[in-house]
Amino acid sequence: MNNSHLTLGNLGEQKAKEYLLNKGYQILEKNWKHQKYEIDIIAIDGVELVIIEVKTRRNVLISIEKTISYSQQKRIILAADAFIKLNNIDLEVRFDLILIERSLKSYKFTHCKEIFYPTID
Repeated sequence: MNNSHLTLGNLGEQKAKEYLLNKGYQILEKNWKHQKYEIDIIAIDGVELVIIEVKTRRNVLISIEKTISYSQQKRIILAADAFIKLNNIDLEVRFDLILIERSLKSYKFTHCKEIFYPTID
């Protein structure tokens, strides 16, 4: 990954955090890491623990359903499982995607709740 990609990603994650705070979410972690896994944002929405993947793009050409690959879903699920066990969390869990489209001076947020369901084979 080059620096401009990382910068865009970090900016997107910060914008997503602000977006979620404005929606009343409680942010628990940002860029939480466990072994080789990472979760962009971990938050609480009411009575649900929400695991949020953030994707920031300059232009969106891929369908939202294909934004998070199956292998990436598995990594996110394993990371979420570790976070839940390490913190003794007893809440319903939801996996969301925040897709941020960045144009010259604005950001468009698409918040997809329950983008996938946790299944591990």
